[in-house]
Amino acid sequence: MPGPDDFDGDAGNAGDDELELEVVPTPAVMPSEKAPVVMVVDDDPDIRNLIVRALGLTHTVYEARDGEEARTMLEAMPPPDAIVCDVMMPRLDGLSLAKLLRKDPVLKRVPILFLTAREGALDVVAGINAGARHYITKPFKVADLVSKVCRLTGGSERP
Repeated sequence: MPGPDDFDGDAGNAGDDELELEVVPTPAVMPSEKAPVVMVVDDDPDIRNLIVRALGLTHTVYEARDGEEARTMLEAMPPPDAIVCDVMMPRLDGLSLAKLLRKDPVLKRVPILFLTAREGALDVVAGINAGARHYITKPFKVADLVSKVCRLTGGSERP
């Protein structure tokens, strides 16, 4: 009888193709099936949760902790109607994510709204050049953010 040290991870799979599981992202909030879809990308969980709650009243919202997680999720889901993205994040920052999305034939038309602490004129220009439709600096008014996202997605500001 084989013991635990005798286990061969490939036993029984000889000649079989590797099974690849596709992970489909699930929304953090989904008020209705017809609601516009937004992805929120921010490494600060408090800000991300605030935005998800505010937009979740009228939008289906997906959330990612950084640009790399967002990129992976966007590859596995239909394109969202808009992306709200921080600029300064670990692994893949918002500007780099935007530049990658602009090269993708499916995602290049998705409007991006940058939400960031970087408020210098050159920072704003860099954000717009990377593909942002709007550039909001922190601290921000939630109502302003919701209004801009609603204009980008064609959604209503009220549930």
